[in-house]
Amino acid sequence: MKKLLEYTAKLKHLPRTGWLRYKISPVESVAAHSWQMAMMALKLSASEEGYDFEKVIKLCLCHDIGESVIGDITPSDVRYKNKQDIEQKAIEDIAKNSQMPELESLFAEYERGETSEAKLANDLDKLDMYAQSLDYEKKYKGKDLSEFRQSAKKAIKTELGKRLLREIEA
Repeated sequence: MKKLLEYTAKLKHLPRTGWLRYKISPVESVAAHSWQMAMMALKLSASEEGYDFEKVIKLCLCHDIGESVIGDITPSDVRYKNKQDIEQKAIEDIAKNSQMPELESLFAEYERGETSEAKLANDLDKLDMYAQSLDYEKKYKGKDLSEFRQSAKKAIKTELGKRLLREIEA
């Protein structure tokens, strides 16, 4: 447990890099982002069918755990071209050191995006970014964060994700 808490503690204090580019401060942490995704999945579990929501919540909670080792790497970062390789190595180390082998399979499932649960978790990732951009624009007048919303909109794949996006936009 001690090793796992060391990794997750880092995520509680690791800022989401994309928002820093826009001089937003304070900025949400990686852990806050993952928590919000998991809360969305929990809310959906009460009314939606066709998904294993326990799995979706697990995917949401662990999809960024590798960032506790490698940091939050965005597409504008030079290391982005090698992100998959270095993140995979980090996940392997975290799983081993935390004695949680399940982390490797959950991360792989999320990254492959082939299961309905992984697709939904990926959509929740984008929906959180979309909602966060709206929240920051309210708090920081004059900030244009529409590029985050445009990116999110293009990436959403599931019908449920598209429906949720329409609700957030309304």
